[in-house]
Amino acid sequence: MVAEPAGPTPAPAPAAPRPRDTQRSRLYRAEVDGGANLGSLERCRAVAGRVVASDWWRRRFPAHTIEALPRLRPGHGARHAFFGLLGPEPTITLPRRYRTEGVVLHELVHWALFEEGVAAHGPTFARVLLDATAAFRGDEIAGRLLAGYRAQRVRVGAPGRERPDGTVRYGDDERAALAARAQRVSRGRRSWPSPDLHPRTWSRDPR
Repeated sequence: MVAEPAGPTPAPAPAAPRPRDTQRSRLYRAEVDGGANLGSLERCRAVAGRVVASDWWRRRFPAHTIEALPRLRPGHGARHAFFGLLGPEPTITLPRRYRTEGVVLHELVHWALFEEGVAAHGPTFARVLLDATAAFRGDEIAGRLLAGYRAQRVRVGAPGRERPDGTVRYGDDERAALAARAQRVSRGRRSWPSPDLHPRTWSRDPR
């Protein structure tokens, strides 16, 4: 037997807006070595499965299991590869020209960080992609990615922080910076005169 609620069920709070994605183009330009084209979605799926089944991935993203792996879609007519939700289902769309190991890894990182409250291609994403590239594609390719980051002035987050349970958490530095920025904006808004309180003196141009 399930007890009836005491009152009406409150409406769910609206989702917080995603932080601005200010370094997307720079990060794309930094990715100079995606690897050879894998050709089929089956080969892309094998790469994704190897990554998600690894100890490296499980320590960092334990909720993102092999059973929950996004469905890979061929992307007929799509101009780019992308991660997204099709209803409640996570998917990765891979047009033929983007079926490389580097792109698969890029989209898996989007999946892992999708609900982490960080920018889509922000410092945390850049850090996780760099670490994942070293883990799954080798230090030489990771070194080229890091050189690309530096050339394009891509901001890179702090290394993952190991927690007492052995898992590794990313993004605390970016989330703290975003929270501090939001607080500064909020304080600025409170200190600015309200046109409702000062209807005769309000001016959007203080000169």
